[in-house]
Amino acid sequence: MSEARLIDTNVLIVASAADAGSPFKPDATPVQEAEYRQKVLAWLHDFEQDAQRYAVLDLEWLICGEYDNKLTHQDYGWLAIMAKMDRNEVVWVALVVDNNGIAVLPPELSDAVTDLADRKMVAAVLAAAAAGHPCKLVNACDTDWLDCEAALMAAHIETEHLLEHEWLRPKWRSMRQHKATS
Repeated sequence: MSEARLIDTNVLIVASAADAGSPFKPDATPVQEAEYRQKVLAWLHDFEQDAQRYAVLDLEWLICGEYDNKLTHQDYGWLAIMAKMDRNEVVWVALVVDNNGIAVLPPELSDAVTDLADRKMVAAVLAAAAAGHPCKLVNACDTDWLDCEAALMAAHIETEHLLEHEWLRPKWRSMRQHKATS
């Protein structure tokens, strides 16, 4: 059985910033450490090359629309997604959106996923799983995913944090400490 992954845009951005052929600038990501950007690039390269690993995208084009808005068509992150599409290594899902174009989630997730742009990602993971494609959400540097981690786990959504211990959790703890002292 193939693996399905919903790739958060930040993964594509960080990987593109590490790719010498992409015009994306390394200092345009919050991940300043070159070795961490390289780790994300290596993960995306392996994902792109593995025919048994599928990308999850939505028929409404909300996810690709975000990718397209944040990346150029010369950035490696976008090219990796296009390669998956070209080889038909995509799980296509339908999303339900509200009148504002925001993906609809169950109430327990709506309350936890406060970043409205992230809701399409969660909805796509749920839709893929409902269609028989167990799916993980892949994240490099978005600390918002840690804010709603308990709700995601309760909904059986697994998040694969590529820089979890070396960058993401320390950054998240630092941000929480800063908020607590402000």
